[in-house]
Amino acid sequence: MRTMTFILMVGLFVLGSCDKKNDPTPNPAEDEEVSLQINSISLQDWTVGSELKFEESWSLNLQHADGSSPITFLINPNSSPIPERIEVKKGTYRYSFESASAPTFSDYLPVKLAGEFEAETPNQPVNLTGVAKSKGIVIQLDYDSSPPKLAEPQLIDFYSLNSDYYLYYNTADLLKISIPLPESQGFLTQFHLGNTAPLSTRYQVAWPENNDFYENSIKLDENKWPLTLIPTTVSHLEESQNETSGLAWIAGNLFSINDGENTNEIHQIDPFSGEVVRSIEVANATNVDWEDLAQSSTHLFIGDFGNNMGNRKDLSIYKVLISDLLNQDAVQAEKISFNYPNQTDFSPNNMNHEFDCEAMVFQNDKLHLFTKNWVSESTDHYVLPSEKGNYTAEFLENLPLTGLLTAADLDPVSGQLILMGFRRLGSNPLEQWLWFYRGLSETHVQGEVRKTKIGIIPHRGFPEGIAFWEKGNIWISSERFVLEGVYNIPPQIGIVGLEGLF
Repeated sequence: MRTMTFILMVGLFVLGSCDKKNDPTPNPAEDEEVSLQINSISLQDWTVGSELKFEESWSLNLQHADGSSPITFLINPNSSPIPERIEVKKGTYRYSFESASAPTFSDYLPVKLAGEFEAETPNQPVNLTGVAKSKGIVIQLDYDSSPPKLAEPQLIDFYSLNSDYYLYYNTADLLKISIPLPESQGFLTQFHLGNTAPLSTRYQVAWPENNDFYENSIKLDENKWPLTLIPTTVSHLEESQNETSGLAWIAGNLFSINDGENTNEIHQIDPFSGEVVRSIEVANATNVDWEDLAQSSTHLFIGDFGNNMGNRKDLSIYKVLISDLLNQDAVQAEKISFNYPNQTDFSPNNMNHEFDCEAMVFQNDKLHLFTKNWVSESTDHYVLPSEKGNYTAEFLENLPLTGLLTAADLDPVSGQLILMGFRRLGSNPLEQWLWFYRGLSETHVQGEVRKTKIGIIPHRGFPEGIAFWEKGNIWISSERFVLEGVYNIPPQIGIVGLEGLF
């Protein structure tokens, strides 16, 4: 009888313990409300440090981890911190929001947000993260001005936000932006390629400025002339164009050549893809060292006058009919042979002489040559007839550029002369430069020289070709630049905006 009583007592104790363990006890902490404070909105890969402009309101969706129905809160994303406080119960939440559309151009940045957070403390800070659905351009002007304008493909004023101007876009097109010059009717032209640009880009225009150190900004001197400009890379060229050397814009097409020890071909290039559209053989020509192109209304001229060693006695220029160039895959050329009147020493002297040449323009039945003077870093200006024959070039003048000249072109509308080259010496070597003259007469360049820095070789490659495009803007080409283990810059085509400066 005692044994049965003991078993009964143990059973009752166990039953009592089980009942006590399974008895639900309310936990007030689970029903505690949390006040959410949205402190920031971060967008992946958005690098420009300026205030963003979003839509006026967002419907932010919150989903509790317990699977309960999602809740939506209306917030103003343009305040920091966001003033609306959201009351929720404690727990893990996922949030989401997506702008309904991404307009081609807009004054707000469409976004897509998604993430997770823990609501734990009575005043819970929350940082939202997501991605931008458009790209943005910010323009900072260090002077009072009317707003910059998008000039193409649509005409739109940039929007003002604090001290900056901005525009959001969702297009791969080439954008042309007009930026007012200070206290002037003139303007700067900045090109911007939508499909290759980063998510966010800032252009700064500083005035007045006397420092031409290139740091990806536009600097204006006291006379409002740009000491620096920002080229826009449009495409990388095919490997076959690693040594692109000269450019010509003819009948809406861009033509290029490669320099020495390459094929005797003229290449039609699609500047926006970098692809070779077709190659035209100059059947009766040899490419010893082709360096530049020039054009008349009827002919294209190919300068085979590259002369690094200074020992060439076969300097020549080939003359090709433009009608043949546009319609045939193989053309014949007339040949213009020449020599320099002041060269008497033809012994090899690599890059240590004054008889190399990479720049040429055509005007009034004459060919004007501008040498690449390795010793003085100036250029000698010579002139030749443009008809086939054998000539001694006529020396006209020396221009003290302080740089090595690699290309030249004349604006067919204004007659303005532009020279392009680089500096290899000085405190900032390997800088890319443009030199501007008002025009060109039969005997000399016209006007005072003005110069503008357009970059550095380690960023853009060696500057080699230049061609006027439309409205005074220019195409430029750069050949491949390799420094083993440090740089490997592919050949490329770019645009420099000059419209509005003259």
